Amino acid sequence: MNRAYKIKLITNAYTSDSIGQMIPTESEKSVFAIVRSASQSEFFNAGEAGLKPDKVFDVLMTEYDGQMRVKHEGEVYSVYRTYIRDDGRIELYTEKRVGGYT
Repeated sequence: MNRAYKIKLITNAYTSDSIGQMIPTESEKSVFAIVRSASQSEFFNAGEAGLKPDKVFDVLMTEYDGQMRVKHEGEVYSVYRTYIRDDGRIELYTEKRVGGYT
């Protein structure tokens, strides 16, 4: 049985201050996702490309806007690929990176 977890999709944007410097800002969008570990074949295939797969987050297409980071249970994951399914959902394949940033 699958269980939905609350995760946060993290969006990065930049705004300029009074002297024109670009200041990074971050916003989080809470959504529900089915969370699972990356499969053995995903781990092997991504490992050949130098990636270290960790979790796969399955969310509704209507809730995903191209965010490249996901926060789940206090950990930040970087999205390295997505897979659009036929049932209106998208799978976000993620890895943990040093510092948690892409």
